[in-house]
Amino acid sequence: MNIQTLAKDIWELARPATTIAITTHIESDGDGMVAAFALQHLMQLEGFEATIVTDDEDLSLYSFLGHEPSVIGYKAGATADLVIVLDCNSYDRLGQRAELVSSAAKVVVIDHHVIEHNPIKADLAYIDTKYASVGALLYAVFESQLQALSLEEQSYFAECVYVTLLNDTNNFTNANTDAGVFELAAKLVKHGAKPYQLYMAYMQNNSAGEMRYIGGTLATIELHHNEEILFMHSDLALKESCKVDPALFRKATRYVQGVRGLKALVYFREDEPGLWKLSLRSLTLNVQEIASRYGGGGHRQASGCTMQGSLSEIKKRILDDLKQAMKAQ
Repeated sequence: MNIQTLAKDIWELARPATTIAITTHIESDGDGMVAAFALQHLMQLEGFEATIVTDDEDLSLYSFLGHEPSVIGYKAGATADLVIVLDCNSYDRLGQRAELVSSAAKVVVIDHHVIEHNPIKADLAYIDTKYASVGALLYAVFESQLQALSLEEQSYFAECVYVTLLNDTNNFTNANTDAGVFELAAKLVKHGAKPYQLYMAYMQNNSAGEMRYIGGTLATIELHHNEEILFMHSDLALKESCKVDPALFRKATRYVQGVRGLKALVYFREDEPGLWKLSLRSLTLNVQEIASRYGGGGHRQASGCTMQGSLSEIKKRILDDLKQAMKAQ
């Protein structure tokens, strides 16, 4: 499929649709969700009414972007003529919203992850792993149309895309940061994005309680397998003592990515009793393969999944998986 015609193809599917929904993966982040903001706003400017459908998440984290997106929480039985899925290509990563997607008259998937287990059946799918974020992919799709917008509208779209880059490159420090990422960042600045302000609002806007939470998490660091594998965790007791919602601020993994000699790191976060959200990172191993075994996914070097059980049992399983991956390498 030609990316140059993708905007036209999307508009053709949108024209006959009475109800249009935009959604992204469970545990949404600053790529999928903020890309949804950008796409919804652009669709509104084109005369299409689209609603972002979430799991009733608190999106106040993104209030610095200014515009108020049209958002509703998913309710069982909800339907739409057209559903556009961003930053996700698997039903397994949609949670209950998989029903919304599977029942839609038409489905569009736009993503930059490798194709995962149980892929979404789409009428129009564009998946390209060369893009650092799905926001970057959206920019490539709609770049020519931006020129016709007012400077204010260009600036909003550019700021949204810039935040997706901040999220998925970890402020231009991850391995997916290449010349193309910096070239895109320069274009976004020309459209009105302000790097310092966006970095401070998105990456540095933590409360004292959130920093105590990070400190408590870092205090749990364990090293395994000749100190090549790092584990750390945050349990419910830490969450309650710090009075924070960990989902509202940046992933803890970025605080330990500079530890010398590591081949892999895993962060275990307890969201409900015995329910752990895992974030896996590695510069050398394919952690996406490991995450996919447990219904998760993501990128080769950065993936996540959710597991139920005791922390000690889950750690043992993941440690064995990582050791096997290192041995195979």
